[in-house]
Amino acid sequence: MKTNRNDTRREFLRKLIAGTSLMGIAPYLNPLTAISETTKKGGLPKRPLGKTGYDVGIYSLGAQATVEQFGRKDEAIAIVNRAIDLGINYIDTAAAYGQDNTGEKRIKRMGTSEQHVGEVMKTRRKEVFLASKTHDRTYDGSMKLLEKSLKNLQTDHLDLWQIHNVKSKDREDISEILKDDGAVKALEKARSEGMVKFVGVTGHMDTAPLKFIIERYPFDNLLVALNAADKHHNSFIDKLLPIAVEKEMGIVGMKIPARDRIFSKGGIITMKEAMDYTLSLPISTIIIGIDNITELEENIKIAKEFEPLSVDEMLAIEDKVKPHYEHLMFYKGLSNWPPEWSGNDV
Repeated sequence: MKTNRNDTRREFLRKLIAGTSLMGIAPYLNPLTAISETTKKGGLPKRPLGKTGYDVGIYSLGAQATVEQFGRKDEAIAIVNRAIDLGINYIDTAAAYGQDNTGEKRIKRMGTSEQHVGEVMKTRRKEVFLASKTHDRTYDGSMKLLEKSLKNLQTDHLDLWQIHNVKSKDREDISEILKDDGAVKALEKARSEGMVKFVGVTGHMDTAPLKFIIERYPFDNLLVALNAADKHHNSFIDKLLPIAVEKEMGIVGMKIPARDRIFSKGGIITMKEAMDYTLSLPISTIIIGIDNITELEENIKIAKEFEPLSVDEMLAIEDKVKPHYEHLMFYKGLSNWPPEWSGNDV
């Protein structure tokens, strides 16, 4: 008997979601048990962040977009404060985040995002699980970045410190990271001294280096690009998620609306479809960068009303985005990536 391609995909998704019993997420992906006490009280649904012991809201703030823009401090602070007010308890930033769009040419302003978030953290640090990243591959360089990050964020520790954007296909990047004087040593040193609680790794370009590194080092968390177009090219869902689930890692999804490209070409899918699809996967939370508070409130509403999709509903959304998958996965090098977004995560 000839196997239908959709039947194979259907069975894969079923097995992947079934595997979430290891992570303590399974009840949240079962339509019969997905409504938590937090949800009943009108709050943001929560899930375990891997083995960290921390429960994170299923929708989190990626501190890019307006929050990383130089010259927009007041707007950035308002967004971060409103996010926490609405129940967001996980904020993702990075030492590399920052854009200056005030001149004729966009330029990097590394640290701007952390500085803006830090203006809120100086009074609300205990309300959030705070994550940042090092883009340096060496011990010394990463420790210097951590010192700067802590200063910018106005805190004495990070809850999660991650290696930013692992992508090298020839593994040179990974070799640098894992060397005796590499970034992993910095993560371990910072954790042993209480400057960070947990460590992780991030990426959005290629599955191979991320698979290689999480199989060789026990990271607590994985931040990876996961959207409805993913299965159509070098799939993180297919090649990486099963490993992360088996290892009981915290899993954070990014690139959910593909930098708003889901709204182009006449509207490929809606924001609700984009969020519901990714949240139906065995993950802890999703991060999305916000342009304004109205957008934040709309996304929070979607997250509060979330109900897990059936496998057939997920397949239908995958089919809907298929003609546009190259456009939606620009971050894998399939189409043009606007230069001001180079290296960005959300």
